[in-house]
Amino acid sequence: MELNQRIFKARSDAKMTQEQLATAVGKTRGAVAQWESGEVRPRHTTLQAIAQATDKPLNWLLNGVGEEQSSLRSGLEVVGEVAAGMWKEATVRFERTYEPVATHPDYPDYGQRLYKVSGNSINKVAANGEYLHAIELHAGGIEPEHGDLVIVRRLQHGLAEYTAKTLIWENGRWLLRPESTDPDWQSDIEITGDSDTEITVTDIVIAKWSPIERRRKIQR
Repeated sequence: MELNQRIFKARSDAKMTQEQLATAVGKTRGAVAQWESGEVRPRHTTLQAIAQATDKPLNWLLNGVGEEQSSLRSGLEVVGEVAAGMWKEATVRFERTYEPVATHPDYPDYGQRLYKVSGNSINKVAANGEYLHAIELHAGGIEPEHGDLVIVRRLQHGLAEYTAKTLIWENGRWLLRPESTDPDWQSDIEITGDSDTEITVTDIVIAKWSPIERRRKIQR
């Protein structure tokens, strides 16, 4: 695991967004993105601050040595929910869990994660209770393209929501198009946002996973 991967893992394990880590170490979110993509190596003093903010051993962050073995959890981590209209405090951290989903071999393991679908805002693609298998943009070293299903974070007046929409290039502009039959979720969204709303594409969705509840055996 390279330094940029360890920084991403440290932030992910600490359940911090890039913005939260940037604030904790006195840098910008763009700087955190550059560290995690491998474009820029943080200075030693910054690495010390990252280790302290994420509660990781500095020796492990520097060279990969000294980290305690992780638990026997397997599969992908569920890092959040996609649910249009479900605005929450941006500082509230999602209580993460794991699901038995294998990583995709074409992308770095550490950049893969799951989002749980809540509601019907994306029911053309995934139903309530299903999971979207996504690749975090900076960790995966990929850029979204026309037609991709993407995870979108919207920030507004200290509130945040995550939704999944199709990225469309149309008439010289980028749009986010809903994939829902619900009449409440039919309008395209300008990816540029406005003075009150910040819109960021965080992940590209590559698959979905549908758990099936085991039926209880009927006593004869």
